[in-house]
Amino acid sequence: MPLRPKPRVPENAWSILPTGPPPIKVVCAQHGTPLCEVQPKASWTLDNLIREVSAATSMAGDEFRLLWAGAPLAQGALPGPLLQIGDVSFTVYAVRVNAAWLDTLDSLLEKELPEVPSIEDICAGRMGGMEKPPSLTTANRDIALAAVQHSGSMLLQCNEELLHDKEIVLAAVRECGLALRFVPEPLRSDHEVVLTAVGSDGEALKLALKEFQSDHEIVTAAIKQEGEAIRHASHELKQDKSLLLTAIRRSAKSFIYVPEVLQMDKAFVISAVRVNGDVLTYAPQGIRTNKEVRLAAKAYWAGEGDAPPHGDGWIRMAHLWKPKDTKPSAAARVA
Repeated sequence: MPLRPKPRVPENAWSILPTGPPPIKVVCAQHGTPLCEVQPKASWTLDNLIREVSAATSMAGDEFRLLWAGAPLAQGALPGPLLQIGDVSFTVYAVRVNAAWLDTLDSLLEKELPEVPSIEDICAGRMGGMEKPPSLTTANRDIALAAVQHSGSMLLQCNEELLHDKEIVLAAVRECGLALRFVPEPLRSDHEVVLTAVGSDGEALKLALKEFQSDHEIVTAAIKQEGEAIRHASHELKQDKSLLLTAIRRSAKSFIYVPEVLQMDKAFVISAVRVNGDVLTYAPQGIRTNKEVRLAAKAYWAGEGDAPPHGDGWIRMAHLWKPKDTKPSAAARVA
């Protein structure tokens, strides 16, 4: 029996594989705008990264600080994930600082924050548990602006005047959408502030005023960030099939917040399964076993749905679409 020839590997087959770390994206922490991309090397330290960012942005190296994973990058070698070979690019955030007050900023960030009051107390203007006066005032506004870019919860350290400073509030909710709970009126009723907050964390929608939970643009931004935030949308918007499908595509679990009448609507469930096959996990039993629904799920996991399948979907497919027992082979029957 002749041997089969080995398949030929195209000459450029290996050229598509990543050979080094992907570019690092640098974004302005205050405005959320891209500043530059730099190509790191495996031996890079923080100083190397600062020099490259400085050259690309014309900012002096001592005029900004780089944050990653919610904390400033430390001196020495960059964290492993930033230098890992692959195609996943990470983002670091640049915060404008001043060497004259950098130590003061760090000491404020290291202080233990006062007890966080409840949402009800905040909305009623009762800030119980905060006996100490705020550390951040208009006298050190620059420090306050940098502080909230490090952690949105630093709004708790701002005095009343700073809490009504829209630039500071926007920077805070961009870093942490849930910092919206600390924002007083009238900025709590500001469309841009709420839109920025839900774009950072979709769950911030639960802290928004009722009028914003009925706002199509704000709800869309929230569910694109966190699909399950659809549960905080108004009753009217929960009837919007397009919005529901956007949420389900982001998270299959969003299906449990779909109105019951739509959960039993075969046509809608088929549409939902075609954007996220894991919807079968949450669909009612009577719909889940429907042949057309299951065929739609199979199409999704085969890459023929209305959205690309994710990794968990392949595991789910292997579980739900286990092939039936087949007839034994001729060799097995002989044995």
